[in-house]
Amino acid sequence: MSVYSWLDDDAFCATHVRGLTPHEALARLGIEVVDGDDEEGEIDEGLICAHPAEGGTVLSELNGFAGTLDEVLRPLSVGTVTASVFVNVNRVADFVHYADGRKVLSFDPLIPHPTDDAQADYLSDRIELGLVHGNSEGGLAAARQLAERITGVRPNASSRIVTAHGFVEY
Repeated sequence: MSVYSWLDDDAFCATHVRGLTPHEALARLGIEVVDGDDEEGEIDEGLICAHPAEGGTVLSELNGFAGTLDEVLRPLSVGTVTASVFVNVNRVADFVHYADGRKVLSFDPLIPHPTDDAQADYLSDRIELGLVHGNSEGGLAAARQLAERITGVRPNASSRIVTAHGFVEY
């Protein structure tokens, strides 16, 4: 069983945040934090769930994209690093990495192009994972691995539990 089994395979956004607890990550976004999991069947647009992980927190959204937005990642990454993997039902995908409030890397993990903004610091990882120069063999699984490498945040067995959640407007 995958450590990401709690993510929807068809449409999700997973944002890895180094060094912050689930409550701290949501608070940085000005979200009114609600402890525990959302009630079954009560999924609304803008719901962000915070999962504990080794090295920090993973924020997840079902069919959401807030974790790719500058207005979310800039404050979330101040003094730390984040990496988000997003895909929607139309197979539009994005990988976005911020460090200390600045965008460092962004590319489509399903269709990486030779002209994307590959940084030399991550080029060897992207080549190894199959995420560069038109090679999309790694896909979303490889993008999640890259997010783990960049942030040091790795989901574990306890990550399936939502520690806190809240709503963000976008």
